[in-house]
Amino acid sequence: MASPVDDIQEAFDGFAGIITEVTSLVTQGPSDYPGVYSVISEIHQGVLPIGYSLLTLYFLLDFMSKSMNFQFFRFETVVSCMLKLVLAKVIMEHAMGILDLIFGLSSHIANLVGTVGSNPTLYKIDFSAMKAEYDKMGWFDQKMYDFKQMPFIWILQGIKIVIMVIVFGRLFQLLIYTAISPIPIAKFIHDGLVDRGRRFLFDYAAVCLQGVIIIIGCIIYIAIIANVNFGFFTGEGSNVELWKGMLAAVILLLVVIKSGSWSKKLVGD
Repeated sequence: MASPVDDIQEAFDGFAGIITEVTSLVTQGPSDYPGVYSVISEIHQGVLPIGYSLLTLYFLLDFMSKSMNFQFFRFETVVSCMLKLVLAKVIMEHAMGILDLIFGLSSHIANLVGTVGSNPTLYKIDFSAMKAEYDKMGWFDQKMYDFKQMPFIWILQGIKIVIMVIVFGRLFQLLIYTAISPIPIAKFIHDGLVDRGRRFLFDYAAVCLQGVIIIIGCIIYIAIIANVNFGFFTGEGSNVELWKGMLAAVILLLVVIKSGSWSKKLVGD
């Protein structure tokens, strides 16, 4: 029968392995799911005429605004307006390629971070010392130890589920952003709305960056547990260190939940 120390080791090894799994999922973009991506591409093509219509409307509104303010008396204003129209049309036509480029950059960063963080040699834990200490305990102390360890193991399992839900939710965001991208990109043509068009690209980049933050959070958590808490889960002071371990797990959960808002701040929101 497995001891609670074995359960902790299994839970921790599984959590360390989740870095590799999360990295694999984070580096998979919309185009890595051909069946889904074809549907998204069809939706994108269906929305594209709406994007062109909005592009024309925003251009006319901007043109009328500048005309009423007599800005077109200046040659540079006319040239600037026409260049913006051409640029907006090019961005509209290559929207999916631009989004794929942004995702590719974040995927490369995530892969670099995940490859380093998934190295098992970085997390050296002496489980044998814990097991030896556990074997010295009496029957009652062992049962109490079993009871104390259960919440920690449950928290680890719960965090794994939350991480997977958020990672898959991030993929849904990327797919939706890709499908409707022509609508916000049309705002690039209007001087008063161009910041909102840029904001869409920043938001897409933030969703991509969210995966990197989740990976780094998992790596930091495992490093903290491996180097501080696990060696003291038995013996004198074990209760304090156990609570520290559970507190660190809860903090990681908050980091994962807040990863979306943090990524937006990092890209300039």
